[in-house]
Amino acid sequence: MNINYLRQFVNNLDINQPNAVSVKFVQKIMEAYEVYQPTIRPQMRQDLKDLYNEVFQTRLYDLPQEIYNPNVGQDGYLSVATLDVARVANTIVEIDSEENIHGDMGEMDLNDINFYCIKFTNTNDESMYIFRRFTKMKKIRSGILGILEDNTLRKFDNELFIGLDRDIDILVFQNEMLIINRFALQTIFNLQDYFSERATEALSHIEEGNIITNFDEFRDDCLNDRQASKRITKILNTPGRIEGFIQNRNLLPNVIAEADLDIELNQHGQIVYTRNRQVRSQILFCIADAYYLSLILGRIGEDVTQ
Repeated sequence: MNINYLRQFVNNLDINQPNAVSVKFVQKIMEAYEVYQPTIRPQMRQDLKDLYNEVFQTRLYDLPQEIYNPNVGQDGYLSVATLDVARVANTIVEIDSEENIHGDMGEMDLNDINFYCIKFTNTNDESMYIFRRFTKMKKIRSGILGILEDNTLRKFDNELFIGLDRDIDILVFQNEMLIINRFALQTIFNLQDYFSERATEALSHIEEGNIITNFDEFRDDCLNDRQASKRITKILNTPGRIEGFIQNRNLLPNVIAEADLDIELNQHGQIVYTRNRQVRSQILFCIADAYYLSLILGRIGEDVTQ
């Protein structure tokens, strides 16, 4: 993601345009969304623009970027992904749909809100989306919130106060997603559904290779194992990985012997799946081509990022 262009985009926003800044409070119900969108006055639009102008100048957004890996992220890097990941593109369509937006803010129950989205739009209809998990602030709501007025501390009676903080979980701009908080992919979007869909597609390709016996059991176990689904998604997202595994199936005996794996082969060279989790992981590492020989010590290793 081009951060410098992002900074220019926010800095050049014309807050006199009513749709330049919008705020949506969203309740996530399974795969559906209930959206509450209040009116944003010009001063609030200016305040939000100023806030994020300042946020995007921090060093966090100058960190190097890497392609999103569902298995692991490197320290000191920000992950970038397409909007297919976690169905983010679908979510944006849903929360922008007039059919899902409630006109009466009085119907909103803050205890049901899962996240909020701040949308910036320029005069060319180019948009940026900021997603943030919603903080209920229950401790403050259960106590007394006060304001100073004429040197007097007075109780603030309106319980519908809302906090919009500086932190960003997910940033969407120019058809890319910048992932600041990986955990938010699951809490805000439908990440597990994405993994299940991609894993199902990958397993269909693997099944065509006829390399694993008891494949139905292998598929069911992989789809019911969240870590396995994430690993298979990474395999599918790596071009040529599944095809290479199928084409080089004759090398499996050497890999099994060199890496001292628990995988068994039958007389036809097929993997005998025994519903063992360790064996399942080893099979996936073989498909991912994650076993390697180090150049100096000649050590057999396992690349957990694959």
